Amino acid sequence: MNKEPDNNAERAHTADSPIARRILIFRRGSIGDAVISIPALNWIRNQFKNSEIFCLTNSPIMERARGIEDVLRGSDLIDAFIAMPPGGGGIAKLAALKSQIRQLKFDLLIYLSEPPSKFAMLRDYIFYKTCGIHDFWSFPFRSDQTTYRTKNSEIWESETERLLRIVSGTSELKPDWSFSFKAIEQEQARPHIDALTASATGYIAFSLGAKLPDKDWGDRNWQRVLSIITEKHPELGLMAIGSGDEFERTERLISGWGGPRANLCGKTEPRISALAMKGARFYLGHDSGPMHLAALVGVPCTAVFSARAKPGVWYPRGEQNHIFYPMSYANSVSAKAGFRTAGQSIQEISAGRVAETCLQMLAPNGEQNS
Repeated sequence: MNKEPDNNAERAHTADSPIARRILIFRRGSIGDAVISIPALNWIRNQFKNSEIFCLTNSPIMERARGIEDVLRGSDLIDAFIAMPPGGGGIAKLAALKSQIRQLKFDLLIYLSEPPSKFAMLRDYIFYKTCGIHDFWSFPFRSDQTTYRTKNSEIWESETERLLRIVSGTSELKPDWSFSFKAIEQEQARPHIDALTASATGYIAFSLGAKLPDKDWGDRNWQRVLSIITEKHPELGLMAIGSGDEFERTERLISGWGGPRANLCGKTEPRISALAMKGARFYLGHDSGPMHLAALVGVPCTAVFSARAKPGVWYPRGEQNHIFYPMSYANSVSAKAGFRTAGQSIQEISAGRVAETCLQMLAPNGEQNS
């Protein structure tokens, strides 16, 4: 029987250790998963300044979603990426992946994904062992590594905080959100901002972004909120962000917007989208990848959540956010990390309350992004 890795023993390795020359980080997911991992990745990079860091990641399950690499490529956090076979792959593709990993001779694997079942984690552990990797960090076998801790009576630790805790071995660290963009990316984002601000008194960012039905608030709710905002602020611009398959739906929703508008769904890469949103008064939309991108560049978020996880777990970074979560469902949601569905919980949220909050943020003394 395979022994579970001893994370405490592994924590003794440092950037100066011979085994730390080449590191493989396992992180699957899409845009939001990449963003919330940044503090843990910053901690790893600071611990292993002279190491070569690879990221093993998947193509998103849904083709219209963008992957981890689309956000982290071009930053200083990851040196190279290895793609997992879509859907896990068959025997031949897994054999090819194993061969690739073995050839690279990794000294250490850091497990930085949401944990699957314990059986699946054991399967992963055996796979990496057969790839020639013998040292592991943060393989989440223990219950405390897969359980979100309470921060107060209504908020649990975020996935960002859980990842940082299990990889560093302490819950006392303040998340480091340092993240780099290239000058050319700034230049690519600028025309989208200028096109809106040339004839508007500022703009808000909007995204549907919900790839799962139980995270989708519905067109009727969004139409009501947008109509209330543009009626009160006809001079305000609107920038819509999302994937290409969301373009037509988004176009229908924002067609009644009174001020300048730009539908960038499918037209900008995730990193460019983040920079284009940087000047927005606030982000409005679902719990989604674009929400996390907006928060990454310091934009306050007004976001609508379903009860897929405990309140706080997937909230965006920052202190100026306005989060709408169906709190009557909170006690029935598991505190364990992992994937689940949320039914119709998101429909508990009132469109009137969301619109009122948006108007307050647009008031002269409201919260603005500096």
